[in-house]
Amino acid sequence: MRHCCEFDAYDIWYLKNTDDYTNRTLFMGTCPICNKSVAILLQKRSKTNGIETIKKVGQSAITFVSALRREKELSRNSLNRMKLKPKPYGWRYGLNKEKKDKDGNVSIDQYAVDFYGNSELVKKIK
Repeated sequence: MRHCCEFDAYDIWYLKNTDDYTNRTLFMGTCPICNKSVAILLQKRSKTNGIETIKKVGQSAITFVSALRREKELSRNSLNRMKLKPKPYGWRYGLNKEKKDKDGNVSIDQYAVDFYGNSELVKKIK
């Protein structure tokens, strides 16, 4: 993206196709120099196969993005969140944690842990 300087978008939305436009992508970012919001909509016109670009800066960008919120199918942030799995995958190893309560009773929790830091409780032994 470009406004005062070149910078990366912090989020990208993939919008629903309409009768007139396909391949609609909305890039959103904040200019690091002037701290203004920047929104760029790229879309392909169905009839002429030409690419249209709509660029909004400042308050008009914020209202433009809020108007397009209902047309959002996917966003890059949500796709990145889907890639992060809360459960372990790949190579896993076992981790045993011993717990003692006030009465002196011992319980062991067994976890499956992967090398990405994800863990899952497998079994509790009392």
